[in-house]
Amino acid sequence: MSRRSGKLNIIDQNTYQDLKHEGRDPAPKAPRSSKYKNKHKKEQQSTLFDFLIVPRKKQKHTSRKKRPNLIIARNSFTFHPKRKGKTRLHPKHRVTRLKRIIRSFRKLKLRSAEDKNVVEPLDQSCGYSAQDPHTEKLTTANSSLPEPDLSEMPIGNCIPPTHQIHSRRFRSYCDNCTTKRLKELTTQLLNDLDRFQKRAYANNEIKARAHPRLAVGFREAMSRMRINKVKLLLLAPDCESCSGEGGLDETIEELKSVCQEQKVPYCFSLMRRELAYALRKRAQISCVAILDYDGANDTYKQLLHELNEARVLYKDLTAS
Repeated sequence: MSRRSGKLNIIDQNTYQDLKHEGRDPAPKAPRSSKYKNKHKKEQQSTLFDFLIVPRKKQKHTSRKKRPNLIIARNSFTFHPKRKGKTRLHPKHRVTRLKRIIRSFRKLKLRSAEDKNVVEPLDQSCGYSAQDPHTEKLTTANSSLPEPDLSEMPIGNCIPPTHQIHSRRFRSYCDNCTTKRLKELTTQLLNDLDRFQKRAYANNEIKARAHPRLAVGFREAMSRMRINKVKLLLLAPDCESCSGEGGLDETIEELKSVCQEQKVPYCFSLMRRELAYALRKRAQISCVAILDYDGANDTYKQLLHELNEARVLYKDLTAS
């Protein structure tokens, strides 16, 4: 029994005799690691059982049920970008100057139509007819008056010359015919650019806002025209007639003159509803300015070639 430990060391008789004969203190055996045991492992004799090949058990493959491949159509979803700034519960609807002019012109047209409807039944009730001698005297007196000189009238009030091919769906401000091929190319170009712009918004909204592909509306198109950013201008041939200062007719003529000064091609191909359908918008669109056509260069070149042919056809039709 050692003084260091208070426990009793109980040993076997044979072990005691061995320690007594050796004349030394028993040293505790240090534990061996598995690495040491594998290195100093005694070679065992091989038997016939070691050469037997035991077949492995086949593992059961748990096959997961394959989900059906979802085919997402290209036009089945719409991207709604986040609005910048604060949002209001009741947002203010801002009305532009051009829209106010158009609304006032519509009211004037309605009033004039109502006045005509009121005057006609009054004439019939008073008994005036086309064969009345008093009315014949009035017409002869009016015909004898000198005709006014149209050259001294202001340009805003002059009515542009019309042709047989012009109508409400194809106004007199158009410079080219609307062919089927021209409509297809315009729709394809708008679809591609709209898809590119939505993809850019999904990747990085800040960069996409800094480099837009399209600009919709007369005001946006005019602001981009002033800084020479427009590559192609698309106008609807069926815009509403609104003469007068600052009206729709004057705005279209101003856009055409700026395009001619900057040598920017402009095209009359799709109606207002067709432009909205191509860009997947609910409201009708009258003007679209293309700012960057990168990625659709072939379609853009084909469109310009078809536009030149449509202008030649328009000149041939209006020459007669």
